[in-house]
Amino acid sequence: MNNNSLVKRKVLIADDDNDSREILAFLLEDEGWEVTEARNGREALDTIVNNRPDLLILDNRMPELTGAEVYQSLQAQGINLAVVFATAYGHIEELASSLGIAYFINKPYDITELLTTIESAYEHFPLAKICPDQNALDSSGGFD
Repeated sequence: MNNNSLVKRKVLIADDDNDSREILAFLLEDEGWEVTEARNGREALDTIVNNRPDLLILDNRMPELTGAEVYQSLQAQGINLAVVFATAYGHIEELASSLGIAYFINKPYDITELLTTIESAYEHFPLAKICPDQNALDSSGGFD
């Protein structure tokens, strides 16, 4: 799945577990992604606002703000990006569905499933690739 395009895709890994972040960072860098990391929900929000990643891998159980709270805050601010929701705890499908997140994965990760889910989330979120500046979109989701 290695995608070595001229423009690196940017991903933020938001997870309070150091080992999970490091493993994901290693895997995704090898797949051609530019990786940024956040250790808690507040750091994730700040990083998203400052770096505008193309994709967010979002753990639910984190200090300061949960993944669900991070996602709800992004939605409230009108910030849209591809999201893969992750947790080691049950009922992820129900929680992801209630938030409107289509892509999710359970921990521990199955690497093949994880990479497939990440690629699907990215590929099915074209506005993140076409228009990284969210201000260029009008309220109907089209370009000004």
